[in-house]
Amino acid sequence: MGNDGLRELQQKKREESIERVEWAIKYFRDLEGVHCRITAIKLVDITGLSRATLYKSHLRPLWDSNWIKTNTGKKTNSEINHCHQDNQKLQLDVSLLKSKLEKSYGEISRLKKGVENEKMRASVYRHDYEELKERYQQLLHHNLRILRKLHLHGIDIKDLDLEEFN
Repeated sequence: MGNDGLRELQQKKREESIERVEWAIKYFRDLEGVHCRITAIKLVDITGLSRATLYKSHLRPLWDSNWIKTNTGKKTNSEINHCHQDNQKLQLDVSLLKSKLEKSYGEISRLKKGVENEKMRASVYRHDYEELKERYQQLLHHNLRILRKLHLHGIDIKDLDLEEFN
């Protein structure tokens, strides 16, 4: 949520200072040899950066090989505590996600049972529909036979009062 322009400017300055230090290191190695000793004082003279800048975490590993060796194996108590807190937080997140996953599985199984119930209901309704359809077809056929017999006997259906049956 911070200022993106400021972040971009800081990143640009960081990259610029890294380029200056890398160029100075190449310059010293070309001038004095591959195994030359590179110190902060030499770098200050050539790069124009301050000593405080050279000791920042993004620049110091570039020129101080002793600093890299001493810091790789050591972790301070605050770093260990920070890692421990991160680990606890991640374990808590994992347990929360597991509980959500179990709830989701329960919901899925409940919904599957509901779908199966609805399928059973649909098959029962379909069976009932087919029975009613067959029954109505039989009634229709019966009514048509009655109408034919009436017609054969010369009775007109217009004479009948069919509205009382509706």
